[in-house]
Amino acid sequence: MTALALAEPRRLVRSVATDDGAEIAVYAHGDPDAPATVLFCHGWTMSAQDWRPHIDALTRPRQGFPAVRAVSYDQRGHGRSTRGGAPLDMALLGRDLARVLAEATRGDAPVVVVGHSMGGMAIQQLAARQPALFGARVRGVGLISTCLNEVAEGLTVPVARPGAAVRHLTRARERIADGLLRSPRSARTVHRLLTGPLSHPNTAPLWRAVFGAGPHTDSVREGARAFRDIPAMAIAEFYAALTTHDCAGRLGALGRVTTRILVGALDCVTPPAQARRLADDIPGAVLQTVPGQGHDLPYERPVLVVETVHALLREMPRTLLSGDLALSTPAAR
Repeated sequence: MTALALAEPRRLVRSVATDDGAEIAVYAHGDPDAPATVLFCHGWTMSAQDWRPHIDALTRPRQGFPAVRAVSYDQRGHGRSTRGGAPLDMALLGRDLARVLAEATRGDAPVVVVGHSMGGMAIQQLAARQPALFGARVRGVGLISTCLNEVAEGLTVPVARPGAAVRHLTRARERIADGLLRSPRSARTVHRLLTGPLSHPNTAPLWRAVFGAGPHTDSVREGARAFRDIPAMAIAEFYAALTTHDCAGRLGALGRVTTRILVGALDCVTPPAQARRLADDIPGAVLQTVPGQGHDLPYERPVLVVETVHALLREMPRTLLSGDLALSTPAAR
């Protein structure tokens, strides 16, 4: 797959303040008067910077399709955003997304929201708690390498398993999360293993567990660098929050907008079985499984992600689009 050119350096346009004192760093790219906005939500231990190639492609006009405005942000405790003082759970990340949507996007332009992994879970939390936004402000959703519940279930047991195994796995995840939070030494040890030399015998299996069998070495190196930028205890705290994510039966609002789901066939963090469960929970959602890819799908297949966003824009009802975007919409490929 041909790599996309990197965009110009990200531009901080505002810091969105939350009720608990967090400052969310938000970046905007492209024409403020563009006919549509794409809002990107990154995953655990990543940052807004990871969306740069996608943003570069979307904010440049292409034949038969206009440029759009792109907005990205650093999730709290990541990148340039501060942690804040509230107890961390996934609902909190959904509320952060609501603030960014309200303060950093134009109220009269349709918005497509795209999230990877934890970012996709933040979108789900928003849809579960503020369903009126979907169909009004938000007109399309892209969920990439994410899951409905039971985060990281594929790391320890096969997809097909009896109910008792599910309960044991849930308790195991809870014990791991609690142990990391109670023991800074354990958290730092995991942090060192994940950010150490890729040649270390203990490092490769851990990264295969995180990304699956598909990633290239460059993608793994980028992931290790991202881990280095986040304190060990913050990583542990976010892991604990992720294990509580559960939006099963609460995503009816996403059925009111065009929703596309992407998952790597080799993803063992948010495995294909989870993606199918997510698609089944969202009326009308379209699921695409990508052969040979693990959890790092957006970074190794940026062109596919960009084409998915274009598909979401094309699939918006013409009455919801501004004139320029509707007139230039090509036939679906």
